[in-house]
Amino acid sequence: MNRIAIFFIMLFPLWLFAQSPSKLIEKGEYDRAIEVCVDKLQNGKGKKDELYAELKHAQEMANADELKTIHELRASGQPDIWFDLFMAYSDLQKRYLTIMPVSDMLEADMVKIELTDYSSDVETSRQNAAAYSYAHGLSLLKTGEKADAGKAYDEFLLVSKLYADFKDIDVQMRRALGKSATLARLEVNNLSGASLPPDFIADIEDITLTYREKQYLDYVVRAKPGQQYSLILAIDINSVNVTPGTVNEKEYTTSHKNPESFAANYDDPEKFEQDKKHEDFNKCKVKEIYQIKTAVIKGKVKYIDKESKAIMYAIPVTARSVFENKTATASGDLYACPPEIVEILDTPKLKFPKNGEMVTKAGKEFKMLVKGIIWDPDFIK
Repeated sequence: MNRIAIFFIMLFPLWLFAQSPSKLIEKGEYDRAIEVCVDKLQNGKGKKDELYAELKHAQEMANADELKTIHELRASGQPDIWFDLFMAYSDLQKRYLTIMPVSDMLEADMVKIELTDYSSDVETSRQNAAAYSYAHGLSLLKTGEKADAGKAYDEFLLVSKLYADFKDIDVQMRRALGKSATLARLEVNNLSGASLPPDFIADIEDITLTYREKQYLDYVVRAKPGQQYSLILAIDINSVNVTPGTVNEKEYTTSHKNPESFAANYDDPEKFEQDKKHEDFNKCKVKEIYQIKTAVIKGKVKYIDKESKAIMYAIPVTARSVFENKTATASGDLYACPPEIVEILDTPKLKFPKNGEMVTKAGKEFKMLVKGIIWDPDFIK
């Protein structure tokens, strides 16, 4: 099978060159004809004059469709034309970029093919399309109708495709999802393959809702017979990782920048002078001990349309629990020991918590983050 696949991969360039631009033009496949012409010109295949003529013909025929569409849309005077304009200008720009690699060749051979850069038109229509769909979505949400909220979601989804970071588009998408349904089914799926502590899933499912939250969107974990819901809130646990407890030790010697300041700690000045002569004066041997262990849970909150099973929105979630402990030992001249080390000298070395305890603690943060996503006050109104 691998040999067959390699054989066809090797054949692909030959198949590309074997295609006739004139046949593609006859079938109305103008963009494919343009690609074939450009490929052949770049690789020195075929007769240049024929390829130039076919390239010019295919480009003019293809552009004529988009230019006609643009003219009709602008002549309509309708406010909802911007996305269609964006698509038309995008096709023109893609065609322009396809031909640009052979533009020097066209110029050298004095081939009259008009090449227009539509990048500014693409960006202008993109901005206007996003602004219109965003405003239209907001107006649909104001009606209070569930069907309009569904339409608003479609408008906001379009905006997110045009600009992923457009204003507060994430908030508006979730607001539309919530207003299009009054009841959702919540499900928690352990896809990590890890063995979770008892009641871990049940604890996450038990998201206590306030009266205000229930007015916005309520949920059930197990639907009753005849109970209708259009939205599934799926909480996926994709990975659960616990690191082994590690102990890092670091040994070093410290000294004080101003050892003369030690004099204030001596009742007997002569004793201070004697200590200054000692070889270990202003030398503190420190051994730092740092214990750390972490648990990380990664997952997603997904809004799923019950009928189509399509994922309408997904938000990644990462929760952590961290155990850390610092202690130290010191010997020699403790006056030269740094204050931050002195503070932890009496701290005992601790026993590492069990993996289950770490996962349970991370699970509490995971649950808090999940509720913060679903019941974010920014879109519960």
